[in-house]
Amino acid sequence: MNKTILLAGLSVALLAGCDREPASQVIPEVNDANCQLETIKQIKDNGARETFAGLCSRRPPAGGGIELTKKPMNWLELADPKVQKGQETKP
Repeated sequence: MNKTILLAGLSVALLAGCDREPASQVIPEVNDANCQLETIKQIKDNGARETFAGLCSRRPPAGGGIELTKKPMNWLELADPKVQKGQETKP
């Protein structure tokens, strides 16, 4: 009898802390007004914020997205722009 009461009490105590999972935050529509930094910062859920920011950055340039670089550089050119391909010194 004592084991049953103890088990029932323990079960109630453990299940009392359980709550429904929080509702996921709805991601706003991707447009010029919503893709501002202030609007993105207002999204509380980190996963939703990252997803929304990624969608904003992938918009076409005509729609306000990031324009592709005309002459992309690799990391070595960014680190030392004086050294160009074919001009490296050989040991």
